[in-house]
Amino acid sequence: MFPLSFLKKIMGGSEPKQNDDYSAYIDLDKFEKDIDSSAGDEPAETYVKIAIFTHFDQITSLKKEIYDGNILIVDISNIKSDERLRNHLFNELKDVVLDVHGDIVGMKDNNILVTPTGIKVDRKKIGGSY
Repeated sequence: MFPLSFLKKIMGGSEPKQNDDYSAYIDLDKFEKDIDSSAGDEPAETYVKIAIFTHFDQITSLKKEIYDGNILIVDISNIKSDERLRNHLFNELKDVVLDVHGDIVGMKDNNILVTPTGIKVDRKKIGGSY
């Protein structure tokens, strides 16, 4: 939820009154429901999938997702202290990326973005910092 006061500040509007409690927020769940209902059950060519990597056995399924043409965001926070497993995962994903001519990039400290054939990650930031 984002306070409307924040949006009004950047758009140049006035601050909402203090008694506008819930009405001063944007309900992002509503937007998600609107998108879900308008999309229906149409299949997509590419999916963005989120994985939480915890164990060696998951590597095969992650590789399959890339070969199937999906984009992965892999959370590696659970294996940050296991250098051997982390390096093995990176090497396996790098090999798949080289094989399919995709891309791989670290996002902040705990996430890796892996893309399939035809999708590259532009490493230049669009305004601001993150």
